[in-house]
Amino acid sequence: MATRKRNSTESRRTLLLVTATEAEALNAKDLKHLISFTAREKNRNKYDVAFALFGFDDVNTSIEEVREAQEACAGRRIQLCYFNPCFSLWLYMHLGKPQSFISDASVFESEVRKAIQGLEWTPEYLLTDGLNLHMKLFPRHSLADQNARDYNKLAIQATGEKATTMPELNKMITEVCGQADMSHNTKVFK
Repeated sequence: MATRKRNSTESRRTLLLVTATEAEALNAKDLKHLISFTAREKNRNKYDVAFALFGFDDVNTSIEEVREAQEACAGRRIQLCYFNPCFSLWLYMHLGKPQSFISDASVFESEVRKAIQGLEWTPEYLLTDGLNLHMKLFPRHSLADQNARDYNKLAIQATGEKATTMPELNKMITEVCGQADMSHNTKVFK
């Protein structure tokens, strides 16, 4: 009788993503608090890769503080995924890209709310009506990544820094987790 070969799937590396939005479990007081929390969790649970994700408005930070934090994070092997001025910038990148740098978060918030009816940045919304928001956005994910890269060029000219490092996080997610096909049965917003 032949023995059946046992499937063994070696896990790849592990990835920790700590967010600082008010809608998430952790609402960081400031950038230092977010980075400290991320470093502790990374070390305590032995994650291979760790990102602290935030909008500048979430942690009330500036470009100068982010530059300093990036240098400090390098030694702690923590990476930053940021959005200047707010996380809605990333959602907006799924819709289009601005022709110049925009520092006013309300511009992005307004456009995103028009496109995604009923959007609320609350845990209640994200655990109910907004539970599948990522599935609605997924068909436009590649476009958003390219829009972010193009918009970063404008942001660098205006501020000396990228507006978002989401493309770098996307690359790391693919490296750590592989490619996932979430495009089936998705409903695209109009």
